[in-house]
Amino acid sequence: MLDEAKDLNFAAYLVWGGEPLMRPDVFEILQHARKNDFYTSLITNGILLPENAERLAELVDLTFVSLDHYSEYHDVMRGQKGTFKKAVKGIIKLRNAGGRVAINCVLSKMNQDSAMKMVELACLLGVKIAFDQMEVFAGYNEELALTTDEKTGAFQKIQETKSYERYVLNSSEYLQHIINHTKYSCAQPSIYLVVTEDGKVTPFWCQKTNSPLGDLRKQSLGEILNSKPLKQFTELSKGCSLCGNSVTVETSIYYSARRFFTNFYKWNNPYLKFLADFAF
Repeated sequence: MLDEAKDLNFAAYLVWGGEPLMRPDVFEILQHARKNDFYTSLITNGILLPENAERLAELVDLTFVSLDHYSEYHDVMRGQKGTFKKAVKGIIKLRNAGGRVAINCVLSKMNQDSAMKMVELACLLGVKIAFDQMEVFAGYNEELALTTDEKTGAFQKIQETKSYERYVLNSSEYLQHIINHTKYSCAQPSIYLVVTEDGKVTPFWCQKTNSPLGDLRKQSLGEILNSKPLKQFTELSKGCSLCGNSVTVETSIYYSARRFFTNFYKWNNPYLKFLADFAF
């Protein structure tokens, strides 16, 4: 898949899970991605990070560590003791090894008042932090989702903090989307593909459809890119702004030609800041 993706001019590879560091061959995969010149990133819960920090520093351009609280209450949220200390220790080790690392924090009713303290933790550790709202899965976690007013309040504080604090990684436009419910045109099908553990290519947490777009165990990546399901998904996504997850919103906003040229000529060019945060 990685070899074909290189031939098709894909630029980046993100490894996540589940917990990717549980895979015994994860470093072999990352090494192959690095060999193919992909910008490579990884999302981890941090439990296995301390013993793997040095290898990740060599192979991964940016590692996101999922932390949802600034104290050991994080252990309660994760259902396992010691997760907070291990994640923090891993972040420090990864930074000391020369790796680039950021915190990813998902806000829900369990931690909605923790955002400012999380920014302080990021500042203390010398890393940046990105916030996201919890994705709702029907029949599983609805009771933990923030209400519209709660989201607005939490992300308004993050926006205010971003205005003077350089550690907040989210773009102002993403934060404004959450606060003011601004519209965007979904560009997910034009930017990235999600490959599941069984080889299926699927939309990413799409509010309109979860129908598979292809199967890499039966089709090539090129065949999927030119397939009828992907073309239908592309048409379905045009003009849609139902999703609130940061991946879809940030990439769609960045991909917008109108927003690009509007922002490009700003004195404080957000695209240069984006490149500084993620690429350099």
